[in-house]
Amino acid sequence: MTIVTKQLQHLLLFTAIIAYVLFSHSCANPGTGPGGGLKDTIPPVILNMVPAPYSTKVTQKEITITFDEYIIQDNLATKMVVSPPLAEKPSINLKGKTIHIKFNEDLIPNRTYSVDLKDGIKDYNEGNKIESIRMLFSTYESIDTLRIKGYLLDAFTLNPIKDAYATLYTLYDDSIFTTLRPDFIAKTDEKGFFLFDNLPSGNYKLYGLTDIDNNLMYTLPTEQIAFIDSFIVPGAEYVISNDTIFEDNDTLVSTGYTNYWPEPVYAFLFEELKYNQFITSSQRETPELLLISFNESLTDSFKTKLINVEPTADWNYTEYSKLRDSISIWLTDTLLIHNDSLLLEVNYTSVDTLGQYVTQIDTLKMYFSHKETKTKSKKKEEEKPNEKTFTFTSNLTSNNFDLNKAILLEAPSPLEKLDTSMIQLMLVVNDSVSERVAYQMEPLPDSQRKYQISYEPLEARKYTLKIDSAVVKTKAGITNLAFESAFKTQKADYYGTAVFELSGITSPSKLQLLQNSDKEGVVKEMIVQPEQKTATFDYLKPNKYRVKLIVDQNNNGKWDTGNLSEQKQPEPVFYFSKVINIKSNWELKESWPIPSTLQELKDIKDDDKKKDKE
Repeated sequence: MTIVTKQLQHLLLFTAIIAYVLFSHSCANPGTGPGGGLKDTIPPVILNMVPAPYSTKVTQKEITITFDEYIIQDNLATKMVVSPPLAEKPSINLKGKTIHIKFNEDLIPNRTYSVDLKDGIKDYNEGNKIESIRMLFSTYESIDTLRIKGYLLDAFTLNPIKDAYATLYTLYDDSIFTTLRPDFIAKTDEKGFFLFDNLPSGNYKLYGLTDIDNNLMYTLPTEQIAFIDSFIVPGAEYVISNDTIFEDNDTLVSTGYTNYWPEPVYAFLFEELKYNQFITSSQRETPELLLISFNESLTDSFKTKLINVEPTADWNYTEYSKLRDSISIWLTDTLLIHNDSLLLEVNYTSVDTLGQYVTQIDTLKMYFSHKETKTKSKKKEEEKPNEKTFTFTSNLTSNNFDLNKAILLEAPSPLEKLDTSMIQLMLVVNDSVSERVAYQMEPLPDSQRKYQISYEPLEARKYTLKIDSAVVKTKAGITNLAFESAFKTQKADYYGTAVFELSGITSPSKLQLLQNSDKEGVVKEMIVQPEQKTATFDYLKPNKYRVKLIVDQNNNGKWDTGNLSEQKQPEPVFYFSKVINIKSNWELKESWPIPSTLQELKDIKDDDKKKDKE
């Protein structure tokens, strides 16, 4: 009995593959007959490579690849990835059926190179692309074949990031990520997947990078980065499979496979928080309203003061936008409102050229002309709006107003006073009778012009909200016009409910119900505690939704990004493994064990969270 060696097995397998490729190619490219033949849908086939795949002791600085038909390149210079990375881009020359790739520098001794052309080659006639061309060769006597593979995902959305770089270093020092080119690189595909398959034994530090400036280093604050906390040590072993043995003519063939480790690595790309604050725009929109916008969220150090007049102590009311990246300043002093020219000094935190936090001081010229334009006719003058009155706005809809939604009332500028004596909420009993409805009203946080009205609604009933004219005044002395809005509430059985049984939560977290779209608009959200077993979203409109959990490790009520120098990863984010489908008058129950680590994301956002497939 003869034992067939592993080398012979590989030779037999290689011969079978070549035969299959040649046979398939010959069958798929029939000769041109009287009818013109079938359209060519087969990509070019490689006939020859120099150096040959898996060649060793390579010293030449040029690669040639010959195909069976004329070819053209498709953005090959951008798509091609050579690892270890090159200081200069190689020269690419295409002649007929052959492509020549010439390195403009010496190859590194004792290294295995990978050259990945991705899908940068297609045939001349029909544009059939080769899905991928990847070759390995070595500058010494053997080929390194250890592997590290994984995925680069956006830290907040868990979306795969295409064309990002996974980079490997053999030194454990985060500063090298900003100063040195990596030892090995790989580029992600549309699934965020990367592969290093030409590694020698060793310890590697993995980083991810969206390389905006194409220098393979983290040098721009707008670049997204990722890092793995510790060294990765790849390895492999050949495992003989005992259940694939067969006998034939006293020959025993034993097959097996190579087991590589580690398992796929997940790294999460984030943008570091950089305080490079500056003003993007400023304007005086109305006599009493000043608007200032910034490039990013403001810190608590923001201050303003007028420098060409002496205002009263309470000369303004300031309101921040939701993201704190813009402010609205309402003037409450009538003398300032009628002043055409104001100089506003703005103080905020920024960063100097050395990266140090400093107080930035800008002076803004806020102009507004109070000159009245002459009207050409009496009719036009009558049509001119009265600047001494204002109108309330609300979120009410005439039909199917949500049962669980509070009424939101908004004035265009801060109010002196607004209380329940000024507002009537009426339930319509019939055409001639209405009843007062008890309600509670409170201003929204940090606002003197937005109010929330809470009440106990009855389903499918008509209501009216009324405010008489001239009962409310702004801080600038402008009174309100009469406001009246009729609305009808939704039926109770229109809604559905989603109940989640939770486990594995270790920190206070934000649970969000999201629109089933790429924008992921937040429909509802709640805070869940580690000891909480269930979470219920009620009064849901029939629709498809996604569910997201943001682990709030520092309990500050928001998602926090990472920091490389502090070795701080971004706060973990998880998605429920499927899109939920809410139906009217139905309660949906789901069990959701939260993974202990983000490495368990294989099924968390698979196939784009199974969008529209549930």
